[in-house]
Amino acid sequence: MDGLPTHLRPAALAAALLAGAALALPAAARDAESPAAPETPPGKNTPLPLWEAGIYSIAGYQPAYPGSDQNLTSSQLLPYAIYRGSILRVEGGGLGLRALQTPRFEWDVSASGSFASPSSEVRARQGMPDIGTLVQLGPALRVNLADLIDPQRDPRLTRLEFPVRAVFDAYDTMQYKGWTFEPRLSHTAWQGTSSSAVVSASLLFASRSLNDLFYGVAPQYATPSRPFYEARAGLLSAGISGYVRHRISPTLQLTVFANMSTVRGSANHASPLVLQDECGGIGVALSWAIWSSEERGSE
Repeated sequence: MDGLPTHLRPAALAAALLAGAALALPAAARDAESPAAPETPPGKNTPLPLWEAGIYSIAGYQPAYPGSDQNLTSSQLLPYAIYRGSILRVEGGGLGLRALQTPRFEWDVSASGSFASPSSEVRARQGMPDIGTLVQLGPALRVNLADLIDPQRDPRLTRLEFPVRAVFDAYDTMQYKGWTFEPRLSHTAWQGTSSSAVVSASLLFASRSLNDLFYGVAPQYATPSRPFYEARAGLLSAGISGYVRHRISPTLQLTVFANMSTVRGSANHASPLVLQDECGGIGVALSWAIWSSEERGSE
């Protein structure tokens, strides 16, 4: 979720993906916005293998949560698996089903996960419950627009996305934590035979219960410097992000990413846990496909 904070842990990742897979197959939508395993690039590139598996490493310097005055550094080495079917997709950090795909509209269902840090690592949340590993499930409508700007461009290179997701905590027996709505405009600013650069802007709205997970302060956790606060539903944050992805070889892919978010004008800007309006993060990821099929996948 590229609005919710991300700090990857191997056990958390396994829990999130296993839970997501179990729940996504009958119903669910949308890839993770946080950089994850390599995905099929849109456009003119040669289709990638139908399936591949390998190792994925990521390192980042990211805000503990939107509005935090503290960034955390994390790095992980993780296994990954991808399946690029015409209907069933397992890539980009989530498991998905394509329910509708036309040149203009795409409607699919999928699961994805986002990862948070324990409160013991965040000064403002000392003594409070951890923000757990969050699994997101729900539908997304994508509207492809690039050909309206330039008829020669693949429509998917500029798109509006409207995902609605239910959020569950994989570390808390999949307890329901609320929902999000994150309209997003993404644009492939440049694309070559082995590289691409994508920028996007989004607004993240959340239910009261989910906002309370980030910004609420229950009476038992209140202190003189952190008074009681009950969160409201509404805008959680607004942000811009971008990444440059380069396929070094058929088996190696490098991604460099950056993001900025603001909580100015958000529904819970008055929370004592909001200590800084603007936050930014950077990171780098490298994937190595150890096994792959000769059969090509669907774009």
